[in-house]
Amino acid sequence: MSTILVNTLTGTSTAGSIAVTGEGNSTTTNLQQGLLKSWNRAEQDTTRLDSFNLASNTDNGTGDYTFSFTNSMASTSYSIVSDANYAALSSFDNTEQATGSYNIRIFTRADSLTNDDTKNTQMVAGDLA
Repeated sequence: MSTILVNTLTGTSTAGSIAVTGEGNSTTTNLQQGLLKSWNRAEQDTTRLDSFNLASNTDNGTGDYTFSFTNSMASTSYSIVSDANYAALSSFDNTEQATGSYNIRIFTRADSLTNDDTKNTQMVAGDLA
């Protein structure tokens, strides 16, 4: 087995585009497109337990939080997957999805915003600016 040690990978035809051969050896996947651009694990009080590409977070009121990217997205057409602990539901309003931030709301199963100690997570995929 060989080991490759590098600090930077650059495509030969396009610097920001690297194709990776798929499992069946018949298709390729663009490496950059397949990477998460941001992720977050937080508590309701906006305490970030761990994160990637997030600069700050704001508590907008009961169960309503805004997370701001360190490096913005190229457009507002990125995808967010969000989750909360078993006793709560997480949602986001894509009208409040900006290139530099996104908004998450945490609801109880009775459909009211909650500030309980619920942990929540988000993953963001799309193109960076």
